[in-house]
Amino acid sequence: MSAKKIARDLIFSGIQPTGKLHLGNYLGAIQNWVKLQEKYHEKSDIFFCIVDQHALTDKFKIDHQIYFEDTTKDNTIIMAAALLASGIDPKKSNIFVQSAVPYHAELQWMLGCIAPQNWLNTMTQYKDKKSKNSSLGLYSYPVLMAADILLYNATHVPVGSDQKQHLELTRDYATRFNTLFKNDKTQGISMPQYIESEFPRVMSLKDGTKKMSKSDPSDFSRINLTDTPEVVYDKIKKAKTDSIPIVKLDPNRPEVTNLIRIYSSLSGQSIKEIEATFSSSSMKDFKDKLSELIITKVCPIGLRIEDLLSNQDYVYESLKQGNERAYDRAKENIQRIKKEMGMYVM
Repeated sequence: MSAKKIARDLIFSGIQPTGKLHLGNYLGAIQNWVKLQEKYHEKSDIFFCIVDQHALTDKFKIDHQIYFEDTTKDNTIIMAAALLASGIDPKKSNIFVQSAVPYHAELQWMLGCIAPQNWLNTMTQYKDKKSKNSSLGLYSYPVLMAADILLYNATHVPVGSDQKQHLELTRDYATRFNTLFKNDKTQGISMPQYIESEFPRVMSLKDGTKKMSKSDPSDFSRINLTDTPEVVYDKIKKAKTDSIPIVKLDPNRPEVTNLIRIYSSLSGQSIKEIEATFSSSSMKDFKDKLSELIITKVCPIGLRIEDLLSNQDYVYESLKQGNERAYDRAKENIQRIKKEMGMYVM
């Protein structure tokens, strides 16, 4: 008698291909993915998706004028290189491209047909971004996000505080599907659980009230992953602070608070430990140590990114492997889901 196969958890997470990557991208998602991989890969299947279809909501104006400064394909390769350079290992995790698996869009349509429109009207992201000429893609973005997760029967999804609403909507779609179609003869859709994760919100080096962004006209507002040590030192030296010489977290000192949070995220030290370490230090001394930390932790990643992009064979091979695994998993699930909905299946 063969041993019963133990079902493995499946962890799913996605990231948009944004082009030129900066410290906010790394600390906001990539570093956490590496930690998740090392913690869970032995007992879980891990799928990290480069969500290039989601990225299209930012690429077009409603009058169909595309932004030509970069392309989604190029950005996808850059993001894959960044993930590999940061420590995502194709032997432990699957890196794949959303558009390489057409079943994402298929499940999006199916989910959109079984739930009311008003579920989307309450989504904070749409309220924040909508305009007079907002696209259908932006409006239905949360349905595609739900499809991304449910397509793989994901059991766990890492989320920060600002993404909880999206996962709650995903769980609502799973509940609706199971209410309609799950019974003693059907499997239904897994209910994804949270993995509480820290996704630090990294702010501009020039304005601590604004997110670090590649679109900021000042290159001194951000640390790019490919910045040289000399450039990193110069940017941190010129980063905005204030006239108070104390290194202490204070909501009324957003620029200093931002630098302390960056230090904490890279070092793993708590805020209190950092404040104690630099209790008698000048702001210059703190900035020098922060520069050293960034140079030690981030600059080697930038060098690996450049190396991977100079010869992209490993990047493409990693994506090919991940795409194939994701496609096979998704095809198996979409056929079962369609069958349970009473649809035609070849």
